[in-house]
Amino acid sequence: MANKNIKQPQDFKRKASKAATNPKATQQDFLELLTSIREEKDLDQMQELFVSIFSMYGLTTDEVAALLFSTMRQVLHEQQNKDMLADKFSIDVTKLGAEGVLRVQRALLSAYLDKVNTNEA
Repeated sequence: MANKNIKQPQDFKRKASKAATNPKATQQDFLELLTSIREEKDLDQMQELFVSIFSMYGLTTDEVAALLFSTMRQVLHEQQNKDMLADKFSIDVTKLGAEGVLRVQRALLSAYLDKVNTNEA
């Protein structure tokens, strides 16, 4: 079941690309496919994929929680995100414990939902 707060799929369907249908696809074909996927950024599709992977591995809910937490922690430690949080909010992500990471995640989610709700209005 799709989360209505997550960006809904685009109004167009991805056309079968040369990369997906041609065993002799070129590097350019794959780059075009990757560009198309990145532009669509279908979060519902990504969510379905992640849930399928969790099920395939037989992860428990606490394992999923730990995985998603560590993923967010890793994303926050990417240099561009470290810099943005330090510059805009004076947050040093290297000093954040579990509660700090969760608070930053909550703030980012809140900002995202505000943006989505504004675009739907």
